[in-house]
Amino acid sequence: MADGWRFLSALRQSMGPVFGTLLGALLAVWGAVSLVFIATRMIGDPTALLLPVGAGAEQLAALRQALGLDRPLGAQYLAYLSEALRGDFGQSFQHGRPAMELVLERLPATALLAAAALGLGVGLG
Repeated sequence: MADGWRFLSALRQSMGPVFGTLLGALLAVWGAVSLVFIATRMIGDPTALLLPVGAGAEQLAALRQALGLDRPLGAQYLAYLSEALRGDFGQSFQHGRPAMELVLERLPATALLAAAALGLGVGLG
C-alpha cells in the first residue's frame, strides 16, 4: 500500500501542473453547466409558457411529467448532468427542437465572428 502512495505522490509532483490545469478546467465546465441548470430553474415554470393561457391543471401536470419537472430538484440536476455528458442538451422550450441542433445551426456564424474578433485583436496588438 505504501508503494502505491509513493507512486501517486511522485506522479502528482511530476504531473502537478497538468493535473491542476485539467482539474481547473473540469471545475469551470461543471460550474458553467450548474449555473445554466440553476438559471433555467429560476425563470419559473416553463410549462406555463409552453401551454396556452387557458390550459387546465391536468395538462400542466402531464407536461411537467413529460419534461421531468415533477421530479425532485436533485434528481433533475443529476439527470441534467448525465445527459450533458452524453451531449444531449434536451429540447428548446422556445423552439421545440433539440438544443444541440440549434447550436450547430448557429456554429458557422459564431466561428466567423470569433475568427474576425481574433484577427482584429491580433491586428491591433
